[in-house]
Amino acid sequence: VPDYAQAMVLGSITFLLIALIIPLQRWIINRRQYTTVTGQFKPGLVDMGKWNNIAFASILALLFVLTVLPFVIVIVGSFMAKAGFLNTTPLWTTVHWEYVFSDRLFMKALRTTTILAVVAGIGSPMLFSVIAYLIVRTKLRGRGTLDSIIWISAGIPGILSGLGLLIMFLWVPGLSWLHGTIWALILVLVISGNTTGTNIFKGVFVQLGNDLEEASRVAGAGWVRTYFSVVLPVLMPTMVLIGVLNFVSAAGATSNIILLASRDTMTLSLLTLEYAAPEIGRREAAGIVTLVIMTMTLGVAMVGRNIALRMGVRHNIQAHGDPVGRVRGGRRARARAGAARATTEG
Repeated sequence: VPDYAQAMVLGSITFLLIALIIPLQRWIINRRQYTTVTGQFKPGLVDMGKWNNIAFASILALLFVLTVLPFVIVIVGSFMAKAGFLNTTPLWTTVHWEYVFSDRLFMKALRTTTILAVVAGIGSPMLFSVIAYLIVRTKLRGRGTLDSIIWISAGIPGILSGLGLLIMFLWVPGLSWLHGTIWALILVLVISGNTTGTNIFKGVFVQLGNDLEEASRVAGAGWVRTYFSVVLPVLMPTMVLIGVLNFVSAAGATSNIILLASRDTMTLSLLTLEYAAPEIGRREAAGIVTLVIMTMTLGVAMVGRNIALRMGVRHNIQAHGDPVGRVRGGRRARARAGAARATTEG
């Protein structure tokens, strides 16, 4: 029989550790100014010289081990009659793919997962950026308490947060209808990454100079227009980063939603557990569902990168100390100057 009370006590120990870290974090941040992005800010790349190729090769090797290799192994295993066994006859088959894509529960789980991941990927960055803005930029009373709550929530294990919400839905009058619905899952997944998302945005806001917003307000723009016209384009790479992170997290979420989901709100991650359970024993089918999740997240990451490049602030970035960049930049400058002289003389 699960002992939920003891589990809650063990989980609360993490609260005490975080409570000791919060004052230290605030002391370190308040010691100095971290503003680097102002109205005259111009980004640049750092030329690492001979270390460029070494760093690139190291990152490429890491990506291969952590991403490409598992992806290939799962693909190969999904086409084997029994994953990991090379002495079966026949060795290769497509029956597992036929089983998964003919399962109505898979299509329902795919639809539910897509809805949850999209809502979490879009809603979370907006929510966390506003929370970070209130904590860093405003003098709002209670912002320190809000910051502490954001930090402390990181100490709650996913299964315990799901249990807490389950108890709240069952005990609080008027909330019982949420249990087993997609709205309960959306609530959990949107707020599940609040500590990471909010603190990443806090780091960005700490680096932004106040003159960016002051110039907009002097020009007559209100807070809303300033935020969406000035602040948001600067934040766009971070917004996309948090959006993709929360999309990936929501697509693969298990522990924090397993107590709240029902048969009608089954997700791909929960379906993977069901397929891999000893009672069913379809590990190959579980691998196929995992491939679907990986493909979804990879596609969203690529689309998100293009969106960030199109909507964010654009710069003509060159590496500092890069002789090739300086030569090309000098050639372009001389060409523009020659064209201007020719136009003037003509």
